Amino acid sequence: MQFLLDISIDKLPGGLSELFILKSEINLHLSGDDYEFISWGDPICTDTFRIRLHSERSIEFIVNHLSGHYYYIFYDMNNHQFLIGNSLFSILPIYYYNSNNRLILSDNAFSLGRHMGMTTLSKRFVLESQLFNYPLFNHSVIDGISLLPSNSGMVFDRSGVKIIKHTSIEKLFCQNPLPLKKSVGRLTESFLEVIKKYLPEENYFTALTGGFDGRTLTAAGRYHGKSFTCYCFGTTASDDLKLASEIAFKAGIPFLPIELGNDYLRSYSLDAGKEFIIRSSGTGTFARAHYIFSVRQLADRTKYLVTGNFGSEIFRAVHVPGVIISPDLYALFMSENPEQAYQKLLSSTRMKYLNQAELGSVLADLKSDIACLPCFNSQYGYLTRNQQFYIFVFEELFRKYFGAEMISQAGYLNNRTPFLDIDFLKQLMETEFAGIHSGFFEENPFKRYKGQVLYANIIRKAFPQLGKMLTDKGYKPDDLISVTGKSRIIAGYMGKRLKRKAGIGDPNGVRSAWELNRSHYESLPVKNNLFKIKNITDDSNSGLTDNKAKIFSLIYSDNYLDKLMQTDG
Repeated sequence: MQFLLDISIDKLPGGLSELFILKSEINLHLSGDDYEFISWGDPICTDTFRIRLHSERSIEFIVNHLSGHYYYIFYDMNNHQFLIGNSLFSILPIYYYNSNNRLILSDNAFSLGRHMGMTTLSKRFVLESQLFNYPLFNHSVIDGISLLPSNSGMVFDRSGVKIIKHTSIEKLFCQNPLPLKKSVGRLTESFLEVIKKYLPEENYFTALTGGFDGRTLTAAGRYHGKSFTCYCFGTTASDDLKLASEIAFKAGIPFLPIELGNDYLRSYSLDAGKEFIIRSSGTGTFARAHYIFSVRQLADRTKYLVTGNFGSEIFRAVHVPGVIISPDLYALFMSENPEQAYQKLLSSTRMKYLNQAELGSVLADLKSDIACLPCFNSQYGYLTRNQQFYIFVFEELFRKYFGAEMISQAGYLNNRTPFLDIDFLKQLMETEFAGIHSGFFEENPFKRYKGQVLYANIIRKAFPQLGKMLTDKGYKPDDLISVTGKSRIIAGYMGKRLKRKAGIGDPNGVRSAWELNRSHYESLPVKNNLFKIKNITDDSNSGLTDNKAKIFSLIYSDNYLDKLMQTDG
């Protein structure tokens, strides 16, 4: 799907397709006497949108009435004005460079850098990525190229470029939510109605694991009589793969296992890991190579994938530090003020890989930006700390972590994510089911399970058989809505804790791939003084960690930039 657009007000196009340097397939094209609109990616259009676009002509209308994950341009011929952007929550990124009356945009920072002859690694990007596992703000891997802010669009005309924020998620936060029992029926009906537009008419794949998100989507697909196949990836020892296979077999649903075995490790993991880094513009790491490998297997069979991405997170935010919420990001949100947060970052163990003397003003700029985060910004003082955190979840975590996966998949097929539907979210926010109404970093398992209660009700209505089968948590969905289920939930919770303490497995072959490919990454030349070579080398004998995956992926990005102008890209 990769695209590159070069727009100049001094050289207006005869048609929008003329703007493409790297051209993606146009999925939606609407026009009239004085306007033209194109969208690419996976726009899901209704007749209402087609009829009203001519008169509405606004970014707000486009993103609130066109579903899916996509990019768009609206060209108003009367005033020579372009409206440009991406879909709600900005899951698919837009990187841009603005120079006078010229605007250059792409879904990939490396492609844009090559086009502009810009190849300098951004120190700010490296600093944020190293601390937080992904850039916290709107800097790209290349110095001078920016990322369009979340939930924002661009207006480009003879007066220049204006960035307009079209959606403030906190305006949907309800202060007096409906209780669970009073809202569960309405939300169940609402979700099953909303999901219809995301389920393709042709055969598609649904991600199925041992958890609740995929099982709920599988039930909804069966409820609407759709033709689909479930799939799951993992090693032969993966509990997810075993459980998903068993569920599909018992339910009589076609199933495709994608095994991350020796063939994957030896023949694909290295190249797939590097591809993930490049396709995600340096925001992802080689540790997610299995996503590239898996999507290649699916792309031979379908154009559509329906996943439970964002499902669990809208009901309960991640509360344990890891790859999604790094220890330093956790420390930041647990700080009382920006100064305390900044001092914690300076003393972070992750800083040992970076040369602070090389960071200079970059550290000061980061300190200034931290003060603008919702947890420290007085503009959001009326919200609870958890609600302040959820602004970050919706605006940054979703697009920076899950977005890296989805933009990497976009070149192969379309990933549809029904849980992020705005109409469903609006109704969800009005109830206690929404994660915004939880405690800050809630630990109580029974309070964290409320989203599963909704899943269980959807499954019972849509495909009851799936509610009677065990999940990877050691209990069945039906246990969440039965009088006798509480004891089984407690037993399952305790069993999972014991299993977690017993040791960490390798269900996706990530550590196995590292051991096989580590010599490649450890032999990469470290030319940038920003990286502390000795500390990286001294630590190279220990096992793979999120931090190590990030630092070597950053070094790989720097090497890639060094050769960017010398290759065909």
